[in-house]
Amino acid sequence: MMPTQMRDPVLQAGSLPSLSPLAGFPASTLTEQLRLVEINNNPELQITLSAVQQIKKSEGHMRRKRRREKNKVAAARCRNKKKERTGYLQKESERLELLNGELKAQIESLKKEKQHLVHMLNQHRPTCIVRRDSVQTPEKEQNPLLQQLSPAH
Repeated sequence: MMPTQMRDPVLQAGSLPSLSPLAGFPASTLTEQLRLVEINNNPELQITLSAVQQIKKSEGHMRRKRRREKNKVAAARCRNKKKERTGYLQKESERLELLNGELKAQIESLKKEKQHLVHMLNQHRPTCIVRRDSVQTPEKEQNPLLQQLSPAH
């Protein structure tokens, strides 16, 4: 290049970092600091800033309030479901206890009926004329309960 074509030296931002008092600070921090200085020097902006902060606080408050309300509704729903489930289980337990009692009573009734029938069979044996080789007797059936109840030979 010829000396006449040489450009004028232009200082660009950051070209001489050691000469700048704000050297080493990120641009976002500098921008924020300049904004705060502008706000502090302008009372109208301070009022606007405090209004914005109050709006943000009230939005946060409303968000928390809505979250608490939703939580309250969810907790009530959970309690109601638990009550319903407990009531259902209580009724089912009572029904099963009743059924159990009925089944135990039926078992006792069947045991008594069996005992009565075995007793009647044992009473009928001595008078029975049926041929023994054509009918299978309790001794041949190998039933220990009937053997205990039958008279000794």
